[in-house]
Amino acid sequence: MKNLKNKMAQEPEWFSAEGDSWESADAWESADAWESAEGARAIRPSRVSKPYLIRLVNACSSAISDVDLGDSYLQRAASNFGQSSNITITSRVSGTSYIEFLAETESQPFKVGKILIISATAAQFNESITITHRDANGNRLDQVITLTLDPYQQQTDRILIEEEFLWDGYTRLRFSAIAGSATVDLRIYASDKFAATQLIAGRPAQVQYTPPRIVKVASVAVPQAKRIAAR
Repeated sequence: MKNLKNKMAQEPEWFSAEGDSWESADAWESADAWESAEGARAIRPSRVSKPYLIRLVNACSSAISDVDLGDSYLQRAASNFGQSSNITITSRVSGTSYIEFLAETESQPFKVGKILIISATAAQFNESITITHRDANGNRLDQVITLTLDPYQQQTDRILIEEEFLWDGYTRLRFSAIAGSATVDLRIYASDKFAATQLIAGRPAQVQYTPPRIVKVASVAVPQAKRIAAR
């Protein structure tokens, strides 16, 4: 628990909406930090972050604005999670449901390292995303992300977002709109996770993961004339 408290003291910005910075995803640490609760015996498994798989489907031919994921404390018990009746939200992880994902964000909050967004509807990538975190004291922090395809990537149906933020029961990820008849898949990768049950197994409650193996930018061929001139 001492390790966790020290970590919280060093990084208050992602434990509370009072923070004034959203960190870069480059700060991911390796999974070698797994130790016993007393720090005497180290347990060093290789733990690559596995994604939460969430799918949004718009059954309407027109775009639907302000579609939310998360915000569990407010939306978990709401009809259709507070969304339009034309929006369906499901978990694509076998044997789990979206409501279970929401419940887990309350009991096991995690730090997002990367989000991969996939959609065959090109118009979907013209929309923005707003990540909001708030708390019961009325504090609130918003981060607006403009979806931008990397000019060097060959795939046009996906965008990788690298913004670190806390996802707990107060966190909301809002799409400015879901395009008409669009299906949007999200792969949400955690870099750190709080799991109090790990204490029973003699491990710290904070679990750390290594980044997923996602290639973002392909190499660019240099013309022969430029290669000769550079010599």
